[in-house]
Parts: sequence; structure tokens; C-alpha cells
Amino acid sequence: MAIKLKPKFFGPLQMKTETSGTFSYTTNAGHTARTGSPASAEIATPADLIMAALASCISLSLEMVAQQMKVELGEICVEINAAKALDLPSRFGSFDAVVRLEKINEEDLGNKLLQQAKQICTVSNTLNADITLSLK
Repeated sequence: MAIKLKPKFFGPLQMKTETSGTFSYTTNAGHTARTGSPASAEIATPADLIMAALASCISLSLEMVAQQMKVELGEICVEINAAKALDLPSRFGSFDAVVRLEKINEEDLGNKLLQQAKQICTVSNTLNADITLSLK
């Protein structure tokens, strides 16, 4: 049986130069932020943004899965670390996501939630890198 997916589109996201090495972007919803290099309290690097996108997607996916399973997660904390690949082209080779679920004490349930969340996380499914999830 074939699965039919409805097309979904994102954007536009508009980026423009502020100064050399610093850019501002505005999302379709009106969120505005700054990116560039070097990082500061006001400026997120592209690496920060991709890690934030991954953590955000994992968190939202966990909430969706928990709602379907009628499980209360409490606070979700996701810590992302990334490593650059050791070969070309320049890219991230791997991501490590450590997840803490405040109200989940059963390791089997936590791992089931992580597995199902990873299956529906658009960002992790998009990245061409190894992504590992683990409970803390």
C-alpha cells in the first residue's frame, strides 16, 4: 500500500547583509534574528542555527509522539553536539543529541519515544549525517 503525502512548503525566509560577516533574517511568520560569525549573544552562527533546528524538531516531534501515546513528558531538554566530517566536502559528519525527559523514568518508554520522534523529525531526516539520540 502506497502512502500518499500532501505537499507542504516552507518560507520564504529572507536574509540580508547587515555588515560584513553579519546578516539578519526574517521568517514568513515575522521572526527576525541575526546570524554570522563570530558568534555573540546577539549573533548565532550557521552551526548554531542548524543545531537549534535539530533540537527544536526533536522536541516538537517528542511532544507529538507523547500526545499520540497519551504520555506526559514534563520538561524536555535537548543538548546537541556536532562534529565536522574529516573528509570533503566541508560539512557536519555527525550530531549527538542527548535528551532529558523530566517525567519519563522508564528507559524502554524513553527509547520508544525517541525512536518514534526521530522517524517523524523533518530536520533529522533531512540532514546527511549520522544522528544519535540518547536519554540522560
